[in-house]
Amino acid sequence: MDESFEIGVVVSVIDTIADIELLDNDHCHSCGARMICRPGDSGKRTLKLTNTLNAKVGDRILIEQSDKNQLKLAFMQYGFPLFGFLIAIILAGVFIKESAVGIPPEVLQFIIAILALLLAGSITRKWAIKKALTDFSVFSMKEICQ
Repeated sequence: MDESFEIGVVVSVIDTIADIELLDNDHCHSCGARMICRPGDSGKRTLKLTNTLNAKVGDRILIEQSDKNQLKLAFMQYGFPLFGFLIAIILAGVFIKESAVGIPPEVLQFIIAILALLLAGSITRKWAIKKALTDFSVFSMKEICQ
């Protein structure tokens, strides 16, 4: 997969976290990470990153966007729960043909699929918590620009 780059300016550094203001870019409307760097009250696009380059306030930073990590994150947030739901509803449709306790089979199938969706969602949440404790990130500092 390809890596995407963007340039930003460090506006503050607190401990190991740098707050970076991204420069204007024409590609924002097609970016899959708009929710991460959406403009705040000031209308500026900002991003908080681990300061791996020991950047100082005012430094221009080349920011790398990992398409591979973004794809992993999107799959775990959306694809995995969706597949869990679909597989559960298909399997429930194969095995549940009769009403039970006066509940139609379609409703039972749907309830089982919702339970599978909740299970997949909890697995995704545990995965996300585990990744948050590691160095997993969609964005990273590549280099300080002159």
